[in-house]
Amino acid sequence: MGCASHAIEPQTLYELSWVYARFGKLAIDLDTGMLVDVNSATETLTGYSRAELLGMDTTMLFPEPERKQAQDELQRPGQFSYHPGFHIQRKDGQCLPVMISSSESLELAGRSLRICEFQDLTEQEEREHRLKAQNWALLAYAGAALALATSRTFKDLLKAVCDAIVHDSIYVLAWVGVTENDLDKPIQVAAAAGSAAGYLDGLHMSWSEEEAWGKGPTGICIRTNSLQITDDTETSAVFEPWRERARQFGIRSFVSIPLFVEGVRRGALDIYAALPHAFEARAIEVFQHLAEQIVHGVHALDEEQAHHADEIALASTQRQLTEALSAMVMPIVAAMEMRDPYTAGHQSRVAEVAVAIGREMGWTEERLHALQVAAQVHDIGKISIPAEILTKPTPRSPGEWALIHEHPETSHTILKDIPFTWPIAEIVRQHHERLDGSGYPRGLKGNAILPEARVLAVADVVEAMTSHRPYRLPIPLKTVLQEIESEAVTRLDPEVVRVCATLLREKRISLPSQQKPQAVSCPGSHPRV
Repeated sequence: MGCASHAIEPQTLYELSWVYARFGKLAIDLDTGMLVDVNSATETLTGYSRAELLGMDTTMLFPEPERKQAQDELQRPGQFSYHPGFHIQRKDGQCLPVMISSSESLELAGRSLRICEFQDLTEQEEREHRLKAQNWALLAYAGAALALATSRTFKDLLKAVCDAIVHDSIYVLAWVGVTENDLDKPIQVAAAAGSAAGYLDGLHMSWSEEEAWGKGPTGICIRTNSLQITDDTETSAVFEPWRERARQFGIRSFVSIPLFVEGVRRGALDIYAALPHAFEARAIEVFQHLAEQIVHGVHALDEEQAHHADEIALASTQRQLTEALSAMVMPIVAAMEMRDPYTAGHQSRVAEVAVAIGREMGWTEERLHALQVAAQVHDIGKISIPAEILTKPTPRSPGEWALIHEHPETSHTILKDIPFTWPIAEIVRQHHERLDGSGYPRGLKGNAILPEARVLAVADVVEAMTSHRPYRLPIPLKTVLQEIESEAVTRLDPEVVRVCATLLREKRISLPSQQKPQAVSCPGSHPRV
Protein backbone atom coordinates (compact mmCIF):
# COMPACT_ATOMS: atom_id res chain seq x y z
CA MET A 1 0.00 0.00 0.00
CA GLY A 2 3.03 2.25 0.20
CA CYS A 3 2.55 3.35 -3.38
CA ALA A 4 0.65 6.46 -2.24
CA SER A 5 4.05 8.06 -1.72
CA HIS A 6 5.67 9.45 -4.85
CA ALA A 7 9.12 8.56 -3.56
CA ILE A 8 8.86 5.29 -5.49
CA GLU A 9 7.53 5.46 -9.04
CA PRO A 10 4.46 3.18 -9.38
CA GLN A 11 5.17 0.09 -11.45
CA THR A 12 1.87 -1.80 -11.73
CA LEU A 13 -1.64 -0.97 -12.93
CA TYR A 14 -2.87 -1.31 -9.33
CA GLU A 15 -0.24 1.12 -8.05
CA LEU A 16 -1.12 3.58 -10.82
CA SER A 17 -4.83 3.38 -9.96
CA TRP A 18 -4.00 4.19 -6.34
CA VAL A 19 -1.59 7.07 -6.98
CA TYR A 20 -3.48 8.82 -9.77
CA ALA A 21 -7.08 8.18 -8.67
CA ARG A 22 -9.29 11.25 -9.01
CA PHE A 23 -10.92 10.72 -5.61
CA GLY A 24 -9.38 10.24 -2.18
CA LYS A 25 -8.55 6.62 -1.31
CA LEU A 26 -7.86 5.54 2.28
CA ALA A 27 -6.76 2.19 3.72
CA ILE A 28 -8.13 1.80 7.26
CA ASP A 29 -7.05 -0.70 9.93
CA LEU A 30 -10.38 -2.06 11.20
CA ASP A 31 -8.91 -3.19 14.53
CA THR A 32 -7.49 0.21 15.48
CA GLY A 33 -9.44 2.60 13.21
CA MET A 34 -6.10 4.09 12.12
CA LEU A 35 -5.15 5.14 8.60
CA VAL A 36 -2.43 2.93 7.17
CA ASP A 37 -2.22 4.45 3.71
CA VAL A 38 -3.73 7.28 1.62
CA ASN A 39 -3.29 8.49 -1.94
CA SER A 40 -2.34 11.98 -3.07
CA ALA A 41 -5.97 12.92 -3.79
CA THR A 42 -6.68 12.42 -0.06
CA GLU A 43 -3.92 14.91 0.77
CA THR A 44 -5.57 17.44 -1.54
CA LEU A 45 -9.03 16.75 -0.11
CA THR A 46 -8.04 16.97 3.57
CA GLY A 47 -5.22 19.53 3.49
CA TYR A 48 -3.04 17.13 5.52
CA SER A 49 0.21 15.65 4.25
CA ARG A 50 0.52 11.89 3.92
CA ALA A 51 2.92 11.84 6.88
CA GLU A 52 0.30 13.60 9.02
CA LEU A 53 -2.47 11.26 7.92
CA LEU A 54 -0.70 7.94 8.49
CA GLY A 55 -1.53 6.67 11.97
CA MET A 56 -4.37 9.19 12.41
CA ASP A 57 -7.66 7.97 13.88
CA THR A 58 -9.94 7.94 10.80
CA THR A 59 -12.89 9.43 12.68
CA MET A 60 -10.84 12.60 13.35
CA LEU A 61 -11.30 13.46 9.67
CA PHE A 62 -15.02 14.00 10.35
CA PRO A 63 -16.68 16.91 12.20
CA GLU A 64 -17.28 16.00 15.84
CA PRO A 65 -21.10 15.47 15.50
CA GLU A 66 -20.53 12.91 12.70
CA ARG A 67 -17.69 10.90 14.26
CA LYS A 68 -19.76 8.27 16.06
CA GLN A 69 -21.91 7.57 12.98
CA ALA A 70 -18.81 7.47 10.76
CA GLN A 71 -17.15 4.97 13.12
CA ASP A 72 -20.25 2.75 13.08
CA GLU A 73 -20.46 2.81 9.28
CA LEU A 74 -16.76 2.08 8.77
CA GLN A 75 -16.85 -0.83 11.24
CA ARG A 76 -20.02 -2.36 9.81
CA PRO A 77 -19.44 -5.71 7.99
CA GLY A 78 -19.68 -5.80 4.22
CA GLN A 79 -19.32 -3.06 1.66
CA PHE A 80 -21.48 -0.08 0.83
CA SER A 81 -21.51 1.35 -2.68
CA TYR A 82 -22.08 4.93 -1.59
CA HIS A 83 -23.08 6.84 1.53
CA PRO A 84 -23.77 10.59 1.13
CA GLY A 85 -24.44 12.83 4.09
CA PHE A 86 -20.96 12.95 5.63
CA HIS A 87 -18.43 15.77 5.68
CA ILE A 88 -14.64 15.84 5.77
CA GLN A 89 -13.16 18.37 8.19
CA ARG A 90 -10.03 19.71 6.54
CA LYS A 91 -6.89 20.71 8.40
CA ASP A 92 -7.93 24.38 8.08
CA GLY A 93 -11.28 23.60 9.75
CA GLN A 94 -13.37 23.84 6.57
CA CYS A 95 -16.01 21.11 6.22
CA LEU A 96 -16.61 19.61 2.77
CA PRO A 97 -19.57 17.34 1.85
CA VAL A 98 -18.36 13.93 0.69
CA MET A 99 -19.76 10.69 -0.68
CA ILE A 100 -18.07 7.57 0.72
CA SER A 101 -17.87 4.15 -0.90
CA SER A 102 -16.22 1.16 0.75
CA SER A 103 -14.79 -2.26 -0.05
CA GLU A 104 -15.37 -5.45 1.89
CA SER A 105 -12.91 -6.00 4.72
CA LEU A 106 -9.74 -7.75 3.57
CA GLU A 107 -6.70 -9.34 5.20
CA LEU A 108 -3.22 -8.07 4.36
CA ALA A 109 -0.01 -8.86 6.25
CA GLY A 110 -1.98 -9.91 9.31
CA ARG A 111 -4.12 -6.78 9.31
CA SER A 112 -7.86 -6.49 8.75
CA LEU A 113 -8.24 -3.56 6.33
CA ARG A 114 -10.93 -1.71 4.46
CA ILE A 115 -10.41 0.50 1.41
CA CYS A 116 -12.64 3.59 1.24
CA GLU A 117 -13.07 6.20 -1.47
CA PHE A 118 -14.06 9.79 -0.57
CA GLN A 119 -15.56 11.98 -3.30
CA ASP A 120 -15.85 15.75 -2.77
CA LEU A 121 -19.47 16.82 -3.43
CA THR A 122 -18.92 20.57 -2.94
CA GLU A 123 -19.29 21.48 -6.61
CA GLN A 124 -22.29 19.16 -7.02
CA GLU A 125 -24.08 20.66 -4.00
CA GLU A 126 -23.41 24.16 -5.29
CA ARG A 127 -24.93 23.17 -8.65
CA GLU A 128 -27.93 21.69 -6.83
CA HIS A 129 -28.40 24.96 -4.89
CA ARG A 130 -28.12 27.05 -8.06
CA LEU A 131 -30.57 24.79 -9.85
CA LYS A 132 -33.10 25.01 -7.02
CA ALA A 133 -32.77 28.81 -6.97
CA GLN A 134 -33.38 28.89 -10.73
CA ASN A 135 -36.38 26.62 -10.32
CA TRP A 136 -37.83 28.85 -7.59
CA ALA A 137 -37.28 31.86 -9.83
CA LEU A 138 -39.07 30.15 -12.73
CA LEU A 139 -42.04 29.22 -10.54
CA ALA A 140 -42.19 32.80 -9.23
CA TYR A 141 -42.11 34.02 -12.82
CA ALA A 142 -44.97 31.67 -13.76
CA GLY A 143 -47.16 32.92 -10.93
CA ALA A 144 -46.33 36.51 -11.73
CA ALA A 145 -47.18 35.89 -15.39
CA LEU A 146 -50.69 34.85 -14.40
CA ALA A 147 -51.02 38.04 -12.36
CA LEU A 148 -49.87 40.15 -15.29
CA ALA A 149 -52.40 38.52 -17.57
CA THR A 150 -55.41 38.87 -15.24
CA SER A 151 -54.94 42.02 -13.13
CA ARG A 152 -57.09 45.03 -13.96
CA THR A 153 -55.52 47.77 -11.83
CA PHE A 154 -51.99 48.99 -11.18
CA LYS A 155 -52.07 48.10 -7.46
CA ASP A 156 -53.68 44.70 -8.02
CA LEU A 157 -51.03 43.84 -10.59
CA LEU A 158 -48.09 44.74 -8.32
CA LYS A 159 -49.58 42.98 -5.27
CA ALA A 160 -50.26 39.82 -7.26
CA VAL A 161 -46.71 39.81 -8.61
CA CYS A 162 -45.24 40.14 -5.11
CA ASP A 163 -47.51 37.36 -3.81
CA ALA A 164 -46.40 35.07 -6.63
CA ILE A 165 -42.69 35.65 -5.97
CA VAL A 166 -42.80 34.71 -2.27
CA HIS A 167 -45.28 31.84 -2.61
CA ASP A 168 -43.64 28.52 -1.64
CA SER A 169 -40.09 29.74 -2.33
CA ILE A 170 -36.86 30.79 -0.64
CA TYR A 171 -37.85 34.45 -0.94
CA VAL A 172 -39.00 36.06 2.31
CA LEU A 173 -40.01 39.46 0.93
CA ALA A 174 -40.89 40.99 -2.42
CA TRP A 175 -41.98 44.61 -2.77
CA VAL A 176 -42.33 47.32 -5.39
CA GLY A 177 -41.28 50.87 -4.56
CA VAL A 178 -42.40 53.85 -6.63
CA THR A 179 -41.05 57.38 -6.54
CA GLU A 180 -42.67 60.62 -5.40
CA ASN A 181 -41.79 64.09 -6.71
CA ASP A 182 -41.30 65.75 -3.30
CA LEU A 183 -38.03 67.54 -2.62
CA ASP A 184 -36.58 64.70 -0.53
CA LYS A 185 -37.60 62.18 -3.24
CA PRO A 186 -39.28 59.55 -1.06
CA ILE A 187 -39.95 55.97 -2.16
CA GLN A 188 -43.46 54.69 -1.45
CA VAL A 189 -44.31 51.02 -1.06
CA ALA A 190 -46.82 50.25 -3.82
CA ALA A 191 -47.10 46.54 -2.98
CA ALA A 192 -45.39 44.01 -0.73
CA ALA A 193 -45.68 40.37 0.33
CA GLY A 194 -43.74 37.78 2.30
CA SER A 195 -42.95 36.58 5.81
CA ALA A 196 -40.51 39.49 6.28
CA ALA A 197 -42.96 42.19 5.13
CA GLY A 198 -42.67 43.80 8.59
CA TYR A 199 -39.18 44.91 7.57
CA LEU A 200 -40.82 47.75 5.62
CA ASP A 201 -42.99 49.06 8.49
CA GLY A 202 -41.98 52.63 9.30
CA LEU A 203 -38.89 52.38 7.11
CA HIS A 204 -37.85 55.74 5.64
CA MET A 205 -36.71 55.32 2.03
CA SER A 206 -35.48 57.81 -0.53
CA TRP A 207 -33.80 57.90 -3.92
CA SER A 208 -32.16 61.29 -3.36
CA GLU A 209 -28.37 61.33 -3.51
CA GLU A 210 -28.43 64.09 -0.87
CA GLU A 211 -30.34 61.96 1.64
CA ALA A 212 -28.57 59.38 3.82
CA TRP A 213 -31.53 57.04 3.23
CA GLY A 214 -31.07 57.44 -0.52
CA LYS A 215 -27.59 55.88 -0.56
CA GLY A 216 -28.77 52.31 -0.09
CA PRO A 217 -29.13 49.72 -2.88
CA THR A 218 -32.78 50.55 -3.66
CA GLY A 219 -32.12 54.29 -3.86
CA ILE A 220 -29.10 53.71 -6.09
CA CYS A 221 -31.13 51.32 -8.27
CA ILE A 222 -33.86 53.89 -8.90
CA ARG A 223 -31.52 56.86 -9.25
CA THR A 224 -29.15 55.16 -11.72
CA ASN A 225 -31.71 52.83 -13.35
CA SER A 226 -29.31 49.92 -12.76
CA LEU A 227 -29.47 46.48 -11.15
CA GLN A 228 -28.16 46.32 -7.57
CA ILE A 229 -27.19 42.97 -5.99
CA THR A 230 -26.48 42.58 -2.26
CA ASP A 231 -24.97 39.09 -1.88
CA ASP A 232 -24.69 39.28 1.92
CA THR A 233 -26.23 41.95 4.14
CA GLU A 234 -23.72 41.07 6.87
CA THR A 235 -20.74 42.19 4.79
CA SER A 236 -22.16 44.86 2.45
CA ALA A 237 -20.79 48.31 3.36
CA VAL A 238 -23.61 50.07 1.46
CA PHE A 239 -26.23 48.17 3.47
CA GLU A 240 -24.70 48.86 6.89
CA PRO A 241 -27.42 51.33 8.12
CA TRP A 242 -30.11 48.64 7.65
CA ARG A 243 -28.08 45.60 8.83
CA GLU A 244 -29.55 45.25 12.32
CA ARG A 245 -33.08 45.63 11.00
CA ALA A 246 -32.40 42.94 8.38
CA ARG A 247 -31.19 40.55 11.10
CA GLN A 248 -34.50 40.91 12.94
CA PHE A 249 -36.39 39.68 9.87
CA GLY A 250 -33.94 37.00 8.70
CA ILE A 251 -32.78 38.83 5.56
CA ARG A 252 -29.33 37.95 4.17
CA SER A 253 -29.36 38.86 0.47
CA PHE A 254 -31.48 40.71 -2.08
CA VAL A 255 -31.66 42.27 -5.52
CA SER A 256 -33.09 45.62 -6.58
CA ILE A 257 -34.27 45.72 -10.20
CA PRO A 258 -35.20 49.05 -11.81
CA LEU A 259 -38.69 49.72 -13.18
CA PHE A 260 -39.16 52.59 -15.62
CA VAL A 261 -42.38 53.33 -17.50
CA GLU A 262 -41.76 55.85 -20.31
CA GLY A 263 -40.56 58.55 -17.95
CA VAL A 264 -43.88 58.68 -16.12
CA ARG A 265 -43.07 56.34 -13.23
CA ARG A 266 -39.83 55.26 -11.64
CA GLY A 267 -39.52 52.43 -9.21
CA ALA A 268 -37.80 49.21 -8.21
CA LEU A 269 -38.69 45.57 -7.71
CA ASP A 270 -36.87 44.31 -4.58
CA ILE A 271 -36.64 40.59 -3.75
CA TYR A 272 -35.13 39.37 -0.46
CA ALA A 273 -33.89 35.90 0.58
CA ALA A 274 -32.98 34.36 3.94
CA LEU A 275 -29.75 32.87 2.54
CA PRO A 276 -26.59 34.73 1.49
CA HIS A 277 -25.65 34.54 -2.20
CA ALA A 278 -29.16 33.33 -3.04
CA PHE A 279 -29.36 35.01 -6.45
CA GLU A 280 -27.48 33.01 -9.10
CA ALA A 281 -27.00 34.68 -12.48
CA ARG A 282 -29.76 32.81 -14.31
CA ALA A 283 -32.27 33.49 -11.52
CA ILE A 284 -31.45 37.20 -11.76
CA GLU A 285 -32.05 37.02 -15.53
CA VAL A 286 -35.51 35.59 -14.86
CA PHE A 287 -36.37 38.42 -12.47
CA GLN A 288 -35.00 41.06 -14.82
CA HIS A 289 -37.26 39.66 -17.51
CA LEU A 290 -40.14 39.73 -15.03
CA ALA A 291 -39.42 43.41 -14.32
CA GLU A 292 -39.65 44.08 -18.06
CA GLN A 293 -43.01 42.32 -18.15
CA ILE A 294 -44.23 44.38 -15.18
CA VAL A 295 -43.39 47.51 -17.16
CA HIS A 296 -45.26 46.09 -20.16
CA GLY A 297 -48.19 45.22 -17.90
CA VAL A 298 -48.31 48.69 -16.33
CA HIS A 299 -48.07 50.27 -19.76
CA ALA A 300 -50.87 48.02 -21.02
CA LEU A 301 -53.08 49.03 -18.10
CA ASP A 302 -52.36 52.71 -18.75
CA GLU A 303 -53.37 52.22 -22.39
CA GLU A 304 -56.48 50.35 -21.35
CA GLN A 305 -57.60 53.15 -19.08
CA ALA A 306 -56.83 55.74 -21.73
CA HIS A 307 -58.26 53.97 -24.78
CA HIS A 308 -60.60 51.31 -23.30
CA ALA A 309 -58.71 48.66 -25.31
CA ASP A 310 -58.45 46.07 -22.54
CA GLU A 311 -59.02 42.94 -24.66
CA ILE A 312 -56.34 43.88 -27.19
CA ALA A 313 -53.81 44.89 -24.52
CA LEU A 314 -54.32 41.77 -22.40
CA ALA A 315 -54.16 39.46 -25.41
CA SER A 316 -50.89 41.07 -26.48
CA THR A 317 -49.46 40.77 -22.99
CA GLN A 318 -50.51 37.11 -22.77
CA ARG A 319 -48.78 36.30 -26.07
CA GLN A 320 -45.59 37.99 -24.91
CA LEU A 321 -45.67 36.10 -21.63
CA THR A 322 -46.30 32.71 -23.25
CA GLU A 323 -43.38 33.22 -25.63
CA ALA A 324 -41.18 34.41 -22.77
CA LEU A 325 -42.05 31.38 -20.62
CA SER A 326 -41.04 29.01 -23.42
CA ALA A 327 -37.73 30.85 -23.83
CA MET A 328 -37.01 30.84 -20.09
CA VAL A 329 -37.31 27.06 -19.83
CA MET A 330 -34.10 26.25 -21.72
CA PRO A 331 -31.52 27.72 -19.26
CA ILE A 332 -33.18 25.76 -16.46
CA VAL A 333 -33.03 22.53 -18.49
CA ALA A 334 -29.38 23.15 -19.43
CA ALA A 335 -28.43 23.72 -15.80
CA MET A 336 -30.33 20.59 -14.71
CA GLU A 337 -28.48 18.41 -17.21
CA MET A 338 -25.16 19.48 -15.65
CA ARG A 339 -26.06 17.12 -12.77
CA ASP A 340 -25.98 14.04 -15.02
CA PRO A 341 -23.42 14.15 -17.88
CA TYR A 342 -24.72 10.83 -19.24
CA THR A 343 -28.11 12.32 -20.15
CA ALA A 344 -26.94 15.79 -21.23
CA GLY A 345 -28.87 16.72 -24.35
CA HIS A 346 -31.39 13.91 -23.84
CA GLN A 347 -34.42 16.18 -23.63
CA SER A 348 -33.42 18.19 -26.71
CA ARG A 349 -32.86 15.01 -28.72
CA VAL A 350 -36.21 13.61 -27.57
CA ALA A 351 -37.79 16.88 -28.71
CA GLU A 352 -36.24 16.50 -32.19
CA VAL A 353 -37.52 12.93 -32.53
CA ALA A 354 -40.98 13.79 -31.20
CA VAL A 355 -41.43 16.80 -33.48
CA ALA A 356 -40.29 14.75 -36.50
CA ILE A 357 -42.95 12.14 -35.67
CA GLY A 358 -45.66 14.77 -35.12
CA ARG A 359 -44.81 16.56 -38.36
CA GLU A 360 -44.97 13.27 -40.30
CA MET A 361 -48.42 12.70 -38.75
CA GLY A 362 -49.60 16.07 -40.14
CA TRP A 363 -49.84 18.05 -36.89
CA THR A 364 -50.10 21.86 -37.03
CA GLU A 365 -47.08 24.05 -36.24
CA GLU A 366 -48.79 25.28 -33.07
CA ARG A 367 -49.30 21.71 -31.87
CA LEU A 368 -45.72 20.80 -32.81
CA HIS A 369 -44.48 23.77 -30.77
CA ALA A 370 -46.39 22.49 -27.73
CA LEU A 371 -44.92 19.01 -28.25
CA GLN A 372 -41.43 20.47 -28.51
CA VAL A 373 -41.79 22.44 -25.27
CA ALA A 374 -43.16 19.40 -23.44
CA ALA A 375 -40.30 17.22 -24.69
CA GLN A 376 -37.67 19.78 -23.72
CA VAL A 377 -38.83 19.75 -20.09
CA HIS A 378 -40.20 16.20 -19.73
CA ASP A 379 -37.52 15.17 -17.20
CA ILE A 380 -37.39 18.42 -15.21
CA GLY A 381 -38.83 16.53 -12.24
CA LYS A 382 -35.54 14.66 -11.88
CA ILE A 383 -34.32 17.71 -9.97
CA SER A 384 -35.74 15.93 -6.90
CA ILE A 385 -33.61 12.79 -7.44
CA PRO A 386 -30.09 12.78 -5.90
CA ALA A 387 -27.43 13.01 -8.61
CA GLU A 388 -25.62 9.96 -7.26
CA ILE A 389 -28.69 7.83 -8.05
CA LEU A 390 -29.05 9.26 -11.58
CA THR A 391 -25.39 8.53 -12.39
CA LYS A 392 -25.09 5.26 -10.44
CA PRO A 393 -23.18 2.73 -12.59
CA THR A 394 -24.51 -0.31 -10.70
CA PRO A 395 -28.06 -1.75 -10.50
CA ARG A 396 -30.49 0.44 -8.57
CA SER A 397 -32.38 -0.78 -5.55
CA PRO A 398 -36.21 -1.02 -5.50
CA GLY A 399 -36.30 2.09 -3.31
CA GLU A 400 -34.18 4.03 -5.81
CA TRP A 401 -36.44 2.94 -8.70
CA ALA A 402 -39.46 4.05 -6.69
CA LEU A 403 -37.86 7.49 -6.27
CA ILE A 404 -37.10 7.69 -10.01
CA HIS A 405 -40.70 6.76 -10.85
CA GLU A 406 -41.89 9.88 -9.00
CA HIS A 407 -40.28 12.27 -11.47
CA PRO A 408 -43.29 12.66 -13.85
CA GLU A 409 -45.46 13.74 -10.92
CA THR A 410 -42.73 16.14 -9.73
CA SER A 411 -42.47 17.56 -13.26
CA HIS A 412 -46.24 18.16 -13.24
CA THR A 413 -46.00 19.97 -9.89
CA ILE A 414 -43.26 22.26 -11.25
CA LEU A 415 -45.04 23.04 -14.54
CA LYS A 416 -48.75 23.00 -13.70
CA ASP A 417 -49.07 26.69 -12.78
CA ILE A 418 -47.21 27.99 -15.83
CA PRO A 419 -49.86 29.45 -18.18
CA PHE A 420 -48.98 27.69 -21.45
CA THR A 421 -51.79 27.59 -24.03
CA TRP A 422 -51.36 23.80 -24.32
CA PRO A 423 -51.51 21.30 -21.40
CA ILE A 424 -47.70 20.99 -21.18
CA ALA A 425 -47.71 19.86 -17.54
CA GLU A 426 -50.20 17.04 -18.21
CA ILE A 427 -48.35 15.87 -21.34
CA VAL A 428 -45.14 15.64 -19.31
CA ARG A 429 -46.95 13.88 -16.47
CA GLN A 430 -48.18 11.15 -18.86
CA HIS A 431 -45.01 10.43 -20.85
CA HIS A 432 -44.37 7.17 -18.93
CA GLU A 433 -47.99 5.96 -19.13
CA ARG A 434 -48.64 2.94 -21.39
CA LEU A 435 -51.74 1.87 -23.34
CA ASP A 436 -52.22 -1.31 -21.29
CA GLY A 437 -52.11 0.55 -17.97
CA SER A 438 -48.65 -0.75 -17.02
CA GLY A 439 -47.07 2.69 -16.98
CA TYR A 440 -46.72 5.27 -14.23
CA PRO A 441 -47.45 7.43 -12.26
CA ARG A 442 -51.24 6.85 -12.58
CA GLY A 443 -51.57 3.70 -14.67
CA LEU A 444 -53.66 5.38 -17.38
CA LYS A 445 -54.97 3.27 -20.28
CA GLY A 446 -55.79 3.78 -23.96
CA ASN A 447 -57.48 7.06 -24.89
CA ALA A 448 -57.01 8.43 -21.38
CA ILE A 449 -53.42 9.15 -22.47
CA LEU A 450 -53.00 12.38 -24.47
CA PRO A 451 -51.81 11.94 -28.10
CA GLU A 452 -48.82 14.23 -27.40
CA ALA A 453 -47.81 12.03 -24.45
CA ARG A 454 -47.99 8.93 -26.69
CA VAL A 455 -45.60 10.53 -29.17
CA LEU A 456 -43.32 11.66 -26.35
CA ALA A 457 -43.29 8.13 -24.89
CA VAL A 458 -41.99 6.58 -28.12
CA ALA A 459 -39.43 9.34 -28.68
CA ASP A 460 -38.19 9.00 -25.10
CA VAL A 461 -37.74 5.21 -25.35
CA VAL A 462 -35.93 5.43 -28.70
CA GLU A 463 -33.52 8.15 -27.58
CA ALA A 464 -32.78 6.46 -24.24
CA MET A 465 -32.04 3.07 -25.84
CA THR A 466 -29.70 4.48 -28.52
CA SER A 467 -27.69 6.58 -26.03
CA HIS A 468 -24.82 5.58 -23.77
CA ARG A 469 -25.64 5.16 -20.09
CA PRO A 470 -23.30 4.48 -17.15
CA TYR A 471 -24.84 1.03 -16.72
CA ARG A 472 -24.83 -0.04 -20.42
CA LEU A 473 -23.59 0.67 -23.93
CA PRO A 474 -25.86 2.10 -26.68
CA ILE A 475 -28.31 -0.48 -28.08
CA PRO A 476 -28.14 -1.13 -31.85
CA LEU A 477 -30.86 0.42 -33.99
CA LYS A 478 -32.08 -2.98 -35.19
CA THR A 479 -32.75 -4.04 -31.58
CA VAL A 480 -34.43 -0.71 -30.81
CA LEU A 481 -36.83 -1.16 -33.74
CA GLN A 482 -37.63 -4.72 -32.68
CA GLU A 483 -38.34 -3.50 -29.16
CA ILE A 484 -40.75 -0.67 -30.00
CA GLU A 485 -42.53 -2.67 -32.70
CA SER A 486 -43.04 -5.56 -30.27
CA GLU A 487 -44.73 -3.14 -27.87
CA ALA A 488 -47.00 -1.49 -30.45
CA VAL A 489 -50.71 -1.88 -29.66
CA THR A 490 -50.10 -3.33 -26.17
CA ARG A 491 -47.96 -0.58 -24.59
CA LEU A 492 -47.08 1.98 -27.28
CA ASP A 493 -49.34 3.74 -29.80
CA PRO A 494 -49.15 1.64 -33.02
CA GLU A 495 -49.44 4.60 -35.41
CA VAL A 496 -46.72 6.53 -33.58
CA VAL A 497 -44.47 3.44 -33.60
CA ARG A 498 -45.11 2.91 -37.34
CA VAL A 499 -44.20 6.51 -38.19
CA CYS A 500 -41.15 6.49 -35.92
CA ALA A 501 -39.86 3.19 -37.33
CA THR A 502 -40.28 4.50 -40.90
CA LEU A 503 -38.35 7.69 -40.08
CA LEU A 504 -35.57 5.67 -38.44
CA ARG A 505 -35.24 3.18 -41.31
CA GLU A 506 -35.19 6.01 -43.84
CA LYS A 507 -32.61 7.85 -41.69
CA ARG A 508 -34.81 10.93 -41.43
CA ILE A 509 -34.27 11.12 -37.65
CA SER A 510 -30.85 11.97 -36.25
CA LEU A 511 -29.89 9.85 -33.22
CA PRO A 512 -26.69 9.49 -31.15
CA SER A 513 -23.98 7.66 -33.11
CA GLN A 514 -24.22 3.91 -32.79
CA GLN A 515 -21.22 2.03 -31.45
CA LYS A 516 -20.94 -1.70 -31.71
CA PRO A 517 -21.38 -2.87 -28.10
CA GLN A 518 -19.55 -5.79 -26.55
CA ALA A 519 -22.69 -6.89 -24.78
CA VAL A 520 -26.25 -5.90 -25.59
CA SER A 521 -29.26 -5.82 -23.31
CA CYS A 522 -32.00 -8.25 -24.31
CA PRO A 523 -35.19 -6.85 -25.85
CA GLY A 524 -37.44 -5.61 -23.12
CA SER A 525 -34.58 -4.96 -20.71
CA HIS A 526 -34.08 -1.26 -21.41
CA PRO A 527 -34.70 1.05 -18.44
CA ARG A 528 -38.19 2.59 -18.36
CA VAL A 529 -37.20 5.78 -16.59
